[in-house]
Amino acid sequence: MRTRQVTLHRLWRRPTSADELFDVLDHEQLDELEDLDFGPVTVADCSGLWVQGSFRTKTSESAEWCAAASRTLGHTVHFADTHSAGLLELIVDDAAYAIAYGQGYRLLPGEAKDHRFGLEFAIRALDPTHVHKLMRRRPGARGRTEVTLMPNGSAIWAFDVADAYADLVGRASGKSQTIQLSRSRPTQATSVDGGVGLQIRLATDPVELVFDIRTIAGVLNRERRPELEFIDRITPVRDTDLVDQLDDDVENLLTDTPENISHRLSAVVPMDLAEGIEDVRAFKVRLGKSNRTSPEITLDGLLNQAKIVRERPKLEAFRNGRVYAFKDDACTHPVGSSKAIQWLEATAVLPRDRHFAMVDGRWYEIDAEYRNRLRQRVHQLLETRSDLELRAWRPGETERDYNENSALDPDFDFVCLDRRGVKDEFHNKWGFEACDLLGPNNELIHVKQATSSSPLSHLFSQACVAVQGLEGSSQARTRFRELVRQQGRGRELPHDFVPTKVVFGILLKKGEAVTPSTLFPFAQVALIQAARMLQSARVPIDIEVRGIPLAGVAAPND
Repeated sequence: MRTRQVTLHRLWRRPTSADELFDVLDHEQLDELEDLDFGPVTVADCSGLWVQGSFRTKTSESAEWCAAASRTLGHTVHFADTHSAGLLELIVDDAAYAIAYGQGYRLLPGEAKDHRFGLEFAIRALDPTHVHKLMRRRPGARGRTEVTLMPNGSAIWAFDVADAYADLVGRASGKSQTIQLSRSRPTQATSVDGGVGLQIRLATDPVELVFDIRTIAGVLNRERRPELEFIDRITPVRDTDLVDQLDDDVENLLTDTPENISHRLSAVVPMDLAEGIEDVRAFKVRLGKSNRTSPEITLDGLLNQAKIVRERPKLEAFRNGRVYAFKDDACTHPVGSSKAIQWLEATAVLPRDRHFAMVDGRWYEIDAEYRNRLRQRVHQLLETRSDLELRAWRPGETERDYNENSALDPDFDFVCLDRRGVKDEFHNKWGFEACDLLGPNNELIHVKQATSSSPLSHLFSQACVAVQGLEGSSQARTRFRELVRQQGRGRELPHDFVPTKVVFGILLKKGEAVTPSTLFPFAQVALIQAARMLQSARVPIDIEVRGIPLAGVAAPND
């Protein structure tokens, strides 16, 4: 076997010896190993530690499934389970890494891992047009975690990332064309799945394995892919005084009632356990000297258990406590364990609009620079101006009225294509809407009256679908030309027509100008994502965003 699919972890701190590598392991799990053997190793030119052994059911215990089978069949079913475990820790240059084999993952506790490693790699290596999966969590949303999966891969904008600046992305997977590992084929993309760890196929030869790890470390020195920049918006808080201030805030929350603090404090599933949580049937929570077993982890349960803990501050009890997950009700078959603090998530807002989140036990600042860069990019898009004029929106007009009346107005050379579907090989039932209005220079004009982000996010997405359809299908272009001829009273498009410009005509409340201050925050993110997709098309698309004036209202200065 020349390569093997593994999960590579980078350690949070850099041990410098085999003894220090041993110290970071989960010693409770080590005590459970039979035939335990460990010692220093050298892999290529790198020193490390190898640990091996077996997790076996005790003499009086059966495999996890035996109890249920025995009850159903009416007679005893007894089998023992044996699971081998190996763990390789390796110091490569200025970092330490770990690769687990079999059940070896149980030996590496969550607090020993660099929880941003796999994700940091993914946002630098992934092809933004071929993303398979996103897992994300929204601070302050009571631990809501979403996994969006597109098995065949898709562009990042198709994952509905319009409001992504409000999410913390915990995992991203897809294909990479920019990483060349020792056993990679130059013409074949590499599968990458980055979260807490990095799931990737690495060489088994010692020299090639170390080469692959160094290649991965080199990718982390690259700039982030602009299309995936929204993923990496959080910065670890290293100011100890600030951490103490934030911890004090959470300490006060821990003594309050759940109904008062549910918008600030939540029970969550740690990111590295999120996709395996469906296999968990029971938990053991250890806080101080208190041990409780429960079928689920809830904020109420954690706060109630914390009340009887004498340890002060109570937050320290969570940092020292542990939660053990089991795949059976009797708690005899562990899935993994982590610090109890990793099951709490807190949010805080400090003066000058500084936002913080406690994730997996560590404090992060939500990247204010990201919001600044967002505003700058939106400002650039809104500055684009042409000679195109849009008709004022009359009071009482619906969007349909506006589009139809614009096409009838002799002062404007528009063709109304609102609600007219263009069918192609993919959109063969209703077709896709190429635009609401076709402009005098064949601009695709998309019109929307909006009082919130949602309709604008749909508008921007609709434009992306239209450009992709017209660009990628000769059948769609032919039918679009026919539609323009029918609706435009004989207007002819060039035989080689492809879209080159998209205009977003937006009516905000009271006809106010569209600016970074008036455009809804979520809509700004959606606009930028759409712009990136449109400007990366086969024929780059010019984009213009225009505020539609309201008839009878003085035109705002924009």
